[in-house]
Formats: sequence, structure tokens, C-alpha cells
Amino acid sequence: MSNILLAGNAITAEILFSYLKSDARYNVAGCIVDDAFVDKNGISGCRTIGVSEAVDTFPPATHRVIMAMGYNDLNRSREAMFTRLRSMGFSIETYIHPDARVYSETPVGEGSVVLPGAVVEPHARVGVNAMVWSNVTIAHHSSVGDHCWVAAGTVVSGQARIQRNTFLGVNSTVVNDVSVGEFNIVGAGAMISRETKPFSVHLARSAEPFRYSSEEYVKHFGI
Repeated sequence: MSNILLAGNAITAEILFSYLKSDARYNVAGCIVDDAFVDKNGISGCRTIGVSEAVDTFPPATHRVIMAMGYNDLNRSREAMFTRLRSMGFSIETYIHPDARVYSETPVGEGSVVLPGAVVEPHARVGVNAMVWSNVTIAHHSSVGDHCWVAAGTVVSGQARIQRNTFLGVNSTVVNDVSVGEFNIVGAGAMISRETKPFSVHLARSAEPFRYSSEEYVKHFGI
């Protein structure tokens, strides 16, 4: 059983803590955050300490870290904490939930998290410090770059390429053989079918009331 520290103490960490408590491979020893956030948020049953105390309290020789931070600032905060903890001597654990399915011959990148129901198909790649949420499909010969966040239900189809620090929203889709530029935001339900430029935003049009009532729609168009 590995002694684990969660890098974070807000909602993402709370969810991961729930999974880890029932995972016999791990013992969660505490949460690490920037010193300024020690008294903010917090998880019941998980002690929070500041980064400045981490090495003395939880020696890197006996504790590993799972990245449990959100996607603030296009994942730059996750990236900065990942780099900082590694420089302090901590090993960053790659966490694959037992109910995820990873079939690729290429190992999931250091510090990445793959949650229940996610599928990583043969010849797909997941980079360093990426978050692959539940029920995501990373299809064959596709790739997710370093420090990306792939939200629940997303499909990255065959041969698509997601560049670093990109956020893919819930149920978004990237179709075959396109590249999504670095530091992109792809909104919930959006579909990407063409190459995108770095630092661009792609949002699906919000659901708007149709001009027919539901009864009229069914009468004329069916369902």
C-alpha cells in the first residue's frame, strides 16, 4: 500500500479522496496546498498542510503525490504545483481507477489521472499531469497532451491530437485527425472538426427554445 498525498483540498481532491478511500492500493496521508490556501476549503478526514511544511511532515522517500487540483488558469496552476512538488523530491503518482480501461501500449503520463468508465484505446497516448474524467474515450492513435483537462463524456476520436494545457468540456467531441491547439477552451457539447489555433475558444451554442411547442414538434417532426 502506497502512502499518498493529494495536491489540492477542494472539490477535485474531495472526489479523488472518495475513490482512494476504497482503493486498497493507497493510504491517503493528507492534502498539500500552497500555504495561502491551508485554511480554505478542506476535506473531512484529510489533514491539510502547506507546501512549505510538506517535506518535513511527509518525507518524499515514503510518500507519493496524486494531482488533485482543478483546471484554474488553463491548468497552469496544476502545472506549477506539479513542477514544484517534483523539484522538492516527490514522485507524482499516475492514478488509474480500477474501473477505467487502458489498452494502449504507451504508459499513461506521469501524474495523470484516469477516472472510472474512461477508455484509452490501443495506440492512444495521454501525456503528463492530464486529467481524464469519467466516461471519456481517448480513441486509437489519438493523443492528449501534457497538463490537459478532459471532462466527463468527452470523445477524442481516432488520430485527433489535443495540445498541452487545453480544456475539453463535458461531452465535447474532437473528430478524426484534427489538432486542437495548445491552451484552447472547448465548451461543453462542442464539436471540433477543424484545426484550431492556440489560445482559442470554441463554445457550443446554448440550447434555445424552439419556436414550436413540444406537442407541435412531435406532430410535425416526430421524436
